[in-house]
Amino acid sequence: MIYANNFAALTDSDTLDAAIANRDGDGIIVISPRKSDIEPERDCWLIDRAILIPENTTVILRNCKIKLSDKCRDNFFRTANCGFGFPYPKRIRNVHLRGEGIAVLEGADYPRATGDSSKRLACPCPFEDEDLCRLADWIPEERRTPEKLSFWDRHDHSYGTDALVESESQYGDWRGIGVLFANAEYFSIENLKIVESHGWGISLEACAFGNVRNIIFDARMSKRIDGMLNNMENQDGVDIRNGCHHIVIENISGETGDDMVALTAIVPDEPEFKEGGSLCSTHVMHSDWSKRERDIHDIVIRNITGYSYLCFLLRLLPANTRIWNIVIDGLVDTTREIGHRHGGTVLLGDGGGYGRNLEDSMSSITISNVICNSNRAIVIEGYIKDSAISNVINNNPDCETIYVARENGAKNLKLSNIVTASKE
Repeated sequence: MIYANNFAALTDSDTLDAAIANRDGDGIIVISPRKSDIEPERDCWLIDRAILIPENTTVILRNCKIKLSDKCRDNFFRTANCGFGFPYPKRIRNVHLRGEGIAVLEGADYPRATGDSSKRLACPCPFEDEDLCRLADWIPEERRTPEKLSFWDRHDHSYGTDALVESESQYGDWRGIGVLFANAEYFSIENLKIVESHGWGISLEACAFGNVRNIIFDARMSKRIDGMLNNMENQDGVDIRNGCHHIVIENISGETGDDMVALTAIVPDEPEFKEGGSLCSTHVMHSDWSKRERDIHDIVIRNITGYSYLCFLLRLLPANTRIWNIVIDGLVDTTREIGHRHGGTVLLGDGGGYGRNLEDSMSSITISNVICNSNRAIVIEGYIKDSAISNVINNNPDCETIYVARENGAKNLKLSNIVTASKE
């Protein structure tokens, strides 16, 4: 076991890189509150680039905060097998990131980029109607009144100071993800608070035999910068992506701008090949689907308590793929206002915007012990079969507790103990 404070260098990023490079036989690096004779008043670690975790390595954050600097367009942590220069990331094993005490990962004061690869950067990027009408030059002049604004006027742009830099990518990508693990086996991410991430808080691609537990999220799809509320898109909590299996996700709480927990096995109808580390992609893995798994399976999700400002507490999204053998037990939607108009509790499948829904796309799914408080309770947009939903309380009497969008959207779906609150 070694301690990062023993490897003082010119920058915090250099110090942490040196500590990892000099890890000893047990592979454990402890990052505790930062100490510096040059800046004794600053106790957080301010990093300019992602901290890379090699194979057979455990990083422990002991009562400390790691913050992205305004120069940083990168992750907090990333497995060392992926990123720029890794067109086909190789398998990595035994990688762990663990907080002890209060361990915080916090986004930059002025992020260079936020949102996913479909969101164009803007600076400023107004969130409130009055500021949109006044400052959003992408909205035609004749529509710059609050009653004429559309949903996408606010949500197709996302804040980033790189919007002012012509040489930089003008869209979000995988670098905006907080903690990014790719093609990793026997891994863990636990005991962290992630505050105002620049995109998804945690993303796993093609990962297996691991767990994500005891994570608190603090994000709300916007951030006040220089007195004005700016839009910050795609602040999901935990995203499980194509090729993931045998993973436990548990004890997730807080607030997210987008989905809190999402299983997204998306392959477009006409996929474009991109090698690993490509820009304008939220995948850090390559997209050669003949060389990697498409599906998600054998996932256990337990004890999710919180809400999303815009989307769902839990989402399963297969497109040209399958999701199966999923156990979901314990979802508490803590939306503050019953019927919150933008949020929802569970979304299964998609209306077709991401790619084709296969008729066997979701199967062997169990969902139990759910409390719904949002505008939508359990929505089945795709196809689900051979599954069960039980012990659901819907506290919003104005929405259907189980809504099936397609004529044949649910086959052999067993429902039990479904309760909708009365209006009296």
